[in-house]
Amino acid sequence: MKDKVQITKEYYDGIAHRIYRATWDKDNHHLGIFDGDTSFSQASNKANENLLARLDIKGSARILDIGSGFGGLPRFIARASGTRCHIVGLNLSERENEYARHENKQAGLDGLIDITCGDFNRLPFQNESFNTIVSQDSMLHSSDKQGLIGECSRVLKKEGKLVFSDILNTGLNGEEEKIANHRVNAPYLGTFEFYRDYLIRSQLEVEEISDLGCSNVARTYEAVCNNLTEKRDPLQCEEGIPPEIIDKTLEALKFWVHKAREGKIGWGLFMAKKNV
Repeated sequence: MKDKVQITKEYYDGIAHRIYRATWDKDNHHLGIFDGDTSFSQASNKANENLLARLDIKGSARILDIGSGFGGLPRFIARASGTRCHIVGLNLSERENEYARHENKQAGLDGLIDITCGDFNRLPFQNESFNTIVSQDSMLHSSDKQGLIGECSRVLKKEGKLVFSDILNTGLNGEEEKIANHRVNAPYLGTFEFYRDYLIRSQLEVEEISDLGCSNVARTYEAVCNNLTEKRDPLQCEEGIPPEIIDKTLEALKFWVHKAREGKIGWGLFMAKKNV
């Protein structure tokens, strides 16, 4: 039987890669912070800015992005900080990693960013290797979220910070969560309480927990759903994606939109510091 790591890798290396490339923002496949008539791309960048505002990048800081996907956040941080830091993007999907490396080189940032293939529950780094660890909406894929945060604590230097956002269960019942998880092959969604407790158990001092709002979840997935509807013909004809796959994806996306509007799928940002 395949483990969750292999299932996640196959998901992002497969048809999902082509659908995500066509329907999400060019650099990012994480949630966005919407304000009025904010576009999807603007909302994605605002989420990057929101996370960056919580980072204290000094000197030759080493930053690790776990679940780095298309590499949008590492590029965003590199552009914002100039040559002051070195960023490592750790990601399970080699198809996404190849895309990220290509975009890094095209942007002239490949000297500041390394993309590494790996499992974030088994970080391939020595103890106290990084000043900062970041993540955007990827921890939901971990089947051992407490162990994941423990790994982050292990590779953080003293006084280092962990700053991450994730999609959360804010009211789904058992059957609803099973349906929600099936879309992204996630084992389960965390909660505000779980992550707070896991941070404390990993000897990290919680500095901030922010509710980023169910409405941003709904608007993000509504935008993705609309993009997929608009691009279904080229995805079928040029990419060869079967129409039944697109129909199932649209159905699953609409379920996420509906449950987020009911306040049952949320989004949180967490910041903690290593003091030991």
